[in-house]
Amino acid sequence: MEAMQIQTTPEPPLGGTASWRGYPLKAASLLWRYGTETVVALLMAVMVGTVILQVYCRFVLGNPLSWSEELARYAFVWITFLGAAVAYRHGGHIIVETIVVLLPRRAQLALAWLVDALMVVALVVLLVQGLGIVEVNSNVEATMLEIPMSWVYGAVPVSAAIMLAYQVERTVRRIKGTLPTVAVPGGEETAP
Repeated sequence: MEAMQIQTTPEPPLGGTASWRGYPLKAASLLWRYGTETVVALLMAVMVGTVILQVYCRFVLGNPLSWSEELARYAFVWITFLGAAVAYRHGGHIIVETIVVLLPRRAQLALAWLVDALMVVALVVLLVQGLGIVEVNSNVEATMLEIPMSWVYGAVPVSAAIMLAYQVERTVRRIKGTLPTVAVPGGEETAP
């Protein structure tokens, strides 16, 4: 029988070194890239699981759960607002570009900067007003779950803050010239 050997020094990755310096930055990058999407997916699983459990308890066991509808509803609220942030980051919101594609390149770029500035104003208003709604509802509790309603209304300012962060990313990409200004007919996008 062979004795098991324990390696005391980790082998470096193929072609690399065994440095841990880059891992926090990589972890932050992964969190930035996939964090919101992961939370939305988890909330979706919670919502679907809760609804399935409620249907089972109501129709099979004959004993409905009192808290399931509230949990599913509040998960849906968070899914909606965080999903809006995800869609904003990936350019998934509806855009009407009928006239924009006919404009000269400089006018398209100026209009893109104007739209981004207006978006920042709208998101700041949403953030400030959302924080006000959270504060007003901090003493109110949900009927069945008995959680503060500020947790539910917190979806508004959290979503606005995430979209503002995505707007910063978008602005940096526009400055670098890697963000398309507008999609031209035929599916090709043009950069400034």
